[in-house]
Amino acid sequence: MENFPSNSQVYEFTIMRVLLIFILTFLFNITYSQQRDYNKYDKAIKLFNKNELDKAKNILNKIIEKNTDWDKPYLLLSTIYLKENDLYSSSKSLLNIYDIENPDDYLGIEKIASDFYKNGFYSEALYYYNAVCKLDSNYCKEKVDYFVRNCDFALNAISNPVSFEPINLGNNINSQMSEIGPALSAENDKLVFTRRVEEKNKDPQEDFYFSNKIDGEWQKAIAFPYPLNTNENEGALSFSSDKTLLVYTACNREGGYGSCDLYYGYNDLDKLEFFNLGKSVNSKYWDSQACFSSDRKYLYFVSNRPGGYGGTDIWISEITKNGFSPAYNAGPIINTSKDEMSPFIHADNLNLYFSSKGHIGMGDYDLFVSKRDSVSTNWKEPINLGYPINDHKSQNSLIVSSDGKTAYFNSSLDGYGLDDIFYFNLPEDVKANKLNNIELDIIVSKPGEEIILNNVQFANNSFELNQSSKSELDKLSNYIFKYNINIQIEGHTDSVGNTDVNLILSENRASAVNKYLIGRGVSKEKLTYIGYGSSKPIADNSTENGRALNRRTSFKILE
Repeated sequence: MENFPSNSQVYEFTIMRVLLIFILTFLFNITYSQQRDYNKYDKAIKLFNKNELDKAKNILNKIIEKNTDWDKPYLLLSTIYLKENDLYSSSKSLLNIYDIENPDDYLGIEKIASDFYKNGFYSEALYYYNAVCKLDSNYCKEKVDYFVRNCDFALNAISNPVSFEPINLGNNINSQMSEIGPALSAENDKLVFTRRVEEKNKDPQEDFYFSNKIDGEWQKAIAFPYPLNTNENEGALSFSSDKTLLVYTACNREGGYGSCDLYYGYNDLDKLEFFNLGKSVNSKYWDSQACFSSDRKYLYFVSNRPGGYGGTDIWISEITKNGFSPAYNAGPIINTSKDEMSPFIHADNLNLYFSSKGHIGMGDYDLFVSKRDSVSTNWKEPINLGYPINDHKSQNSLIVSSDGKTAYFNSSLDGYGLDDIFYFNLPEDVKANKLNNIELDIIVSKPGEEIILNNVQFANNSFELNQSSKSELDKLSNYIFKYNINIQIEGHTDSVGNTDVNLILSENRASAVNKYLIGRGVSKEKLTYIGYGSSKPIADNSTENGRALNRRTSFKILE
């Protein structure tokens, strides 16, 4: 007798068969779904490389419909959206890969934050940076905290914008090419800059140009002659306050010390000759972007040499009778673990403008100013120039005229071509000091040159100071305090009258100025005085105008 399965056995067999079919079907579907179409993906990459972005996106979206768990199409799609400046679609693509609540995905979430940050979407960047901090607190302290603080600063700066109305310097200065790195004379009458010259069938190169201001108008810019301009690249030209010395950067030159070195020479268009600044300043690393202090005692520049605080730092070399002294670092108030660039020491010698990636700001390079009370005191914590002067892009190469408020910079704002040179008025709290006539006369004078006190007057044959003279001498005393200088006061007369009497009168007048300055608190050790009578005329004594010029009180700065 045959044994037939019971009803319960038949039922169990049927269930098992159905389950087996279901499992096999499920596994088949999974296998099918995991068959990744690399041919289509490679085609999308090729289309992306040819900048056919819409076609590439269509293919990627079709791949994703069939393969939702394949990371590469999402990554490429995110890159395309990023290139199109569609930050939200880019982040949405990445969030299909990275889980904002999964500690293993903290680097992917940081990538989303970084994309928003680099493009100035600070609220969104802050949200995702904070998410990273929740996922990994140690990584947050090491890598993310800086960006969190920048986002907080940027959001506050955008809510409290400063005045910023940049004006293009016009087509006598700017062209269809790039104009960068402006430098301005203390008298605001000469502008020099670098132009990136690009011509057909020639490699681009950078040359120096200058323009003089005549009757309030900048004249057509003219290229400096050889050997300042060569067939190679030169950049970052600056000059001393008296316009006698030039300093600039040249790279990979014969006899150089490093990749880029600093060179200097005299500003004489008829006899241009330039010299390497030597190993006291230059190193085997990158040295560039130099400027002189207005008293011609220091050279500020940028270098990536060892011994700094990280990246590129601002360095200083003291200029003595024996030449340029070994460079030293500007210190941790100015320099950070990231990059500092483009230093500019204002003519007042008390305001240092520079660009930095390391101080808290809007991201990338921001413009800052550090102030000090006198040349013998330390630099204070740098101040960010504010939004919209600074934004998420790179800001660099700012200079400020002797009026303390007019700033010049290069930018890709709408203009005549690529980068143009613009000017604008600085916000009140980041202005430098406006130079008065005495200060301007001092910094534009050559070493040892006589500086005339035009407003110091005496009555005829008298050595009693007029009341109107005291304002001028008050300015001089303030300068002596601020810059710790020694001066020699000099009295002069015309040739009318007795020579010996004139000599005594001139000495008494110089003595009167000396006594007034001491009464204002100037140390007598800072002062000497002498009378020259009529022995050092600066004009013809045969005319009244000439004699008036010869009757003068002046001074010289002593070494």
